[in-house]
Amino acid sequence: MEDFLLELADLLEIERSEIANDYQLEENENWDSLALISVIVMVDEHFKQSVSSEALRKCKIIGDLLNLIKHKFEGVEI
Repeated sequence: MEDFLLELADLLEIERSEIANDYQLEENENWDSLALISVIVMVDEHFKQSVSSEALRKCKIIGDLLNLIKHKFEGVEI
């Protein structure tokens, strides 16, 4: 998970220390359609799970994104 969070911080061009559950994704200018595709690839590479762009668009904060990944591990489709 730490490697994923480091890559996410790099993608968003923020420090790793800024990654918190309540971090507002939509307020980051780098959270765009290209970032969504990058996160889809990152989730696949790190967790061998697939997430849809539709599910990612619903993520407003990093906590939503982490919960999405967690639910994928539990086999719950969102």
